[in-house]
Amino acid sequence: MEQSRPRIRLRFTALYAVTLLVVLLGAAGTLRYALHGALQREFDKSVLASAGLVQQFFRAEIEEYVTVEATLAHIAGELVFEERAIRIRTPDGSLFKIVGAPVRRARRPLSGPVRTVRFPLDADLAPKWDIEVDASEANVLALQAQIDRWFGVGIPLLVLCAAVAGWWLTGRTLRPVGRMADAASRIAPASGARLPIDDPTDELGRLGLRFNALLDRLDGALAQQRDFLADAAHELRTPIARLRARVEVAMLEPSVSGDRSVLPSIDQELRAVSQHVDELLQLARADAAGEDAPIRAESLFLDDVVMDELPRWQPEAQRRQMTLDYIALEESPVLGDASLLPRLISILVDNAIRYGHDGGRVQVRVRPADGAAVLDVEDDGIGIPEQDRARIFDRFFRGDTARLKRPDGSGLGLAIAAWIVQQHRGTIAVTAGELGGTLVQVRLPLAISRSAVRPGNARR
Repeated sequence: MEQSRPRIRLRFTALYAVTLLVVLLGAAGTLRYALHGALQREFDKSVLASAGLVQQFFRAEIEEYVTVEATLAHIAGELVFEERAIRIRTPDGSLFKIVGAPVRRARRPLSGPVRTVRFPLDADLAPKWDIEVDASEANVLALQAQIDRWFGVGIPLLVLCAAVAGWWLTGRTLRPVGRMADAASRIAPASGARLPIDDPTDELGRLGLRFNALLDRLDGALAQQRDFLADAAHELRTPIARLRARVEVAMLEPSVSGDRSVLPSIDQELRAVSQHVDELLQLARADAAGEDAPIRAESLFLDDVVMDELPRWQPEAQRRQMTLDYIALEESPVLGDASLLPRLISILVDNAIRYGHDGGRVQVRVRPADGAAVLDVEDDGIGIPEQDRARIFDRFFRGDTARLKRPDGSGLGLAIAAWIVQQHRGTIAVTAGELGGTLVQVRLPLAISRSAVRPGNARR
């Protein structure tokens, strides 16, 4: 397997390094500005302190030397300043004395750059006399340059170290992802293998759990699809085999004198196959749409839908000498699909007639109760054993009694009915009825609004 490039790891490391670089540059810029400002303020204070020292000596010595000139001449010979050159100027601006001049001439000149600041000597004792201070900024600038060098070397070094640490930490963090990716590449369909999870409580662990749950659902869907195809093939094989047998017999023994007795049986088998195909297509559409697929909901009255659907099954009931009627049809507005609800009623009534006794009864009730529109379809037929009721809505499931009663059934009708009820956010249940057969009860949410539009052929 080709080794993929660690792009996510590289991007995370680069993002981490760039973020740290931006933060450090911002912090370094702020610190540099603060340090440079502090150094400049300290330099200004030192220049001011040098001039202040001359002023203090002048005030202390003038009483002894009486005149300004004598006092300044004494001070100029006594005071010495490092990295400073102090000149005393007369009121007319001419140079009077240089403080520490003999020593200054023996030393090297001030290192540049040099800042010159002028202060008044004393406004009261020596009016218009000034002190002129030359101060070298070389030390301040050297310290500032050293700080800049520290930042220039330290920041890239810190970022480099952080990038190495980030690369290692990112690789360690993404290691479970790599293991899950390797495991995912080895998972075969329906193998039951799952992604390895180190810590199910962290973000990657929860992601792995979600993927494993998705794989469980996919395996379940594949298994359901395999079962569906196998059951569909089984259900279709029997009527097709009977059709082929009748056709082969008709071909081996050609009918005489216009005998058409084989055609009704072929037609009956074709009708059964066609019904199976319709039911399979209905379930295939249901699977494709999903459990939460929207329906074309409109305001309907469930009692009117039942009233419109029952006459279509009267001929079949009469053929078997059964009584098909309703004992209660109360106003029950619902929001439902105008094509699915008749299909639901047709399935339930068809099952009741199909598995009822000849000469028996099928009763239908519609009523509102506890915020739901309740539809009851009850017969006095063979009933459903209690142990089979939990699986009665499974696809292709048919109890032994039902198979003996009607071997041509498909076991898909109630599965379709359950799907229709689910799409309408309702419930469906099968219990033993008071007539001795089966009671199927459907509960659909009752529409809040009573402004449902009744069909044109409604009973009112």
